[in-house]
Amino acid sequence: MGAAIEILRDEWGIAHVRAESAPDAFFGQGFACAADRLWQMEHDRRRASGRWSEVVGPIALARDTFLRRLGLARSAERDLAALAPETRAMLEAYAAGVNAWLASGAPLPAEYGITGLAAEPWQPWHSLAVYKLRHAFMGPLYRKLWRGALVRERGRELLAAIFGREESLVDPPGAELEAGAGALAALPDADGASNHWALAGSRTASGKPLVAGDPHRTLELPNVYWQSHLACPRFDAVGLAFAGVPGFPHFGHNAHVAWSITHGMADDQDLYVESLGAARVRRETVALRGAAPVEIEIAETPRGPVVLADERHGTGIAVRWTALADLDPTFDCFLPMLEARDAAELDRAMRAWVTPCNNLISADVDGAIRYRFRGRVPLRAAANRWTPVPGGDAAFAWQGWVPFDDMPALENPASGLLVAANDRPDLPGAPYLGVDFANPSRARRIRARLESLRSATAGDMAAIHGDDLSLVAPLFVRALDGAEPASERAREALAELRGWDFRMGLESRAAALYMAFREQLTLLAGEALGLSGASLGALGDAAPAPERLALVFAALPGLLRARFVPKSPRSPFDWKSLCEQAFARALGFLESRLGPKPAEWRWGRLHRTFSWHPLAVDWEEARRVRLPASVPMAGDGDTVLCGASVPGFGLRATLLSVARYVFDLGDWERSGWAVPHGVSGDPASPHFADQLLAWAEQRLLPMRYDWRAIEAHAQSRLRLTRRER
Repeated sequence: MGAAIEILRDEWGIAHVRAESAPDAFFGQGFACAADRLWQMEHDRRRASGRWSEVVGPIALARDTFLRRLGLARSAERDLAALAPETRAMLEAYAAGVNAWLASGAPLPAEYGITGLAAEPWQPWHSLAVYKLRHAFMGPLYRKLWRGALVRERGRELLAAIFGREESLVDPPGAELEAGAGALAALPDADGASNHWALAGSRTASGKPLVAGDPHRTLELPNVYWQSHLACPRFDAVGLAFAGVPGFPHFGHNAHVAWSITHGMADDQDLYVESLGAARVRRETVALRGAAPVEIEIAETPRGPVVLADERHGTGIAVRWTALADLDPTFDCFLPMLEARDAAELDRAMRAWVTPCNNLISADVDGAIRYRFRGRVPLRAAANRWTPVPGGDAAFAWQGWVPFDDMPALENPASGLLVAANDRPDLPGAPYLGVDFANPSRARRIRARLESLRSATAGDMAAIHGDDLSLVAPLFVRALDGAEPASERAREALAELRGWDFRMGLESRAAALYMAFREQLTLLAGEALGLSGASLGALGDAAPAPERLALVFAALPGLLRARFVPKSPRSPFDWKSLCEQAFARALGFLESRLGPKPAEWRWGRLHRTFSWHPLAVDWEEARRVRLPASVPMAGDGDTVLCGASVPGFGLRATLLSVARYVFDLGDWERSGWAVPHGVSGDPASPHFADQLLAWAEQRLLPMRYDWRAIEAHAQSRLRLTRRER
């Protein structure tokens, strides 16, 4: 017996799947996703399983070792067995759709030919493993390593200055990790930020809510998010998801409710310094392309897997993460989200959510707007939040979870607006959630824009996406008060900076001056204060250099605001002279990059996107794969229009808005979206980069939802039959 499934693709190649049952819809989603993103799915499932070395050889051994120790694949298989029957049916149908595409005879992506790799069947647990991989490095793992090294080597004074308050700390125990430092150094940087907001109908032209936002991640090729639309008798939903993951767990809407998330920045990972002698140890063999297999040790303690180990000293770091510490039923929330008939029902569906911790904003066609902090946050000692702690001490053990009903939540605020941008939830009685929240400047700017609106439209929401005013830049410009530049050119540059309107526009010369100065000050202050570099010792070296510099970059505004000076500086320390030196170096940097004529220095010339192919990092032949055009980007990491840079890498735009969306609950057809590049990962496809220009210009494309409009704009139509087993 078969079931009919129809896949219509619109003018941007986005798949609209129409089916006779929910399993059929997920089958169609899996089929369409494989057609667009199979290599991305292959890459992610192999990394999650610690099998990337089979493709590229010994260069990936350190990464594979780390990820095998972390145990994403093992936990995914364990979680699958405990999920609800309907959830497992969803995952099985999705996997069957992927495998149906593999069996269709369609040409495999070019990367399979480059590597000579055969495509393996997709299994239901692969979706869980890919999902865990996409969130594993969004927790505080790097930051706790860095803070631990900071306290050990520099004392508590500096850490207290960065966070603006004294906190409960224990002296972090020693952990000699020279042998394991390379594992983290080879992993991708932690990423993940976002903006989102909602307006109640009292503030909109239609009288119905508007929801908008944009997630911020590292720009990948293809983009991390994939657009699609699923319809069946039980639900009709459109949204964005990770390739390889069914449903729309982060961004989407059905006929009744719209939802979106930002990263909650929660403290959901603890690090424990362990004696390896007390750990359970097993061995696994890692196959390496072009080399003999390597046997690795995988150790686990009652706290969690030991991810960094040094057998020579008998110590290691174990990670306890909510996604691994217990069964994770997060996927049980996916179907109820798709079927929710109002925002309250969507909110109730979040009780089983574990990871990641998110700020969830939702709205319904009846006019409700809601905020919910969703996810699992452990209860434990205050010291755990800052640094690694002793593994064998019961004082630092987890004591359960923050109850769901104690999590921050808000319904229909009197102001008629909700905003979250990775900042600390500011609600009375909120429990401890974390310490690593983002600077509130983006949230403040969005709120200021929203408060002026009374008859807002979807266009007004889209305009906020492009806001490039920095609320942080004035702090750094004021830091140059009293500076005495030595040259006429430097004096003219400083005068321009002092007269700047703090907008990070493409044509702004002052924006280029500011960011070059801020980066040079980060490098100089990080070294002068002992916040970066090998001087932090082995524990600090375990976090990759770009990540350490990013932490210094984030810490600098607080230190600069307080004019912090260490009581026992390693060398004479003076902010005025440090700023003067950084400004001089910034001018030299701009001249080296943009030429000797300051009139030609523009932020958009310096701050451009760079799309890297993940295979090209490890496989030279893949560097010939076609890349999308590089485009100039306004904004920076503190503006609503996100265009963050990694310190030390030339100020190119690295962490960006990887999707933008507006959901209009007054008329779904007025909703819009755009992603970098396009829906397809195939360089030969017309949809490989057909959204790039709209995305770069902060324009939204129609988010087709009404099936009459979809029919009218369909560029292709495919009918499938899912054979029942």
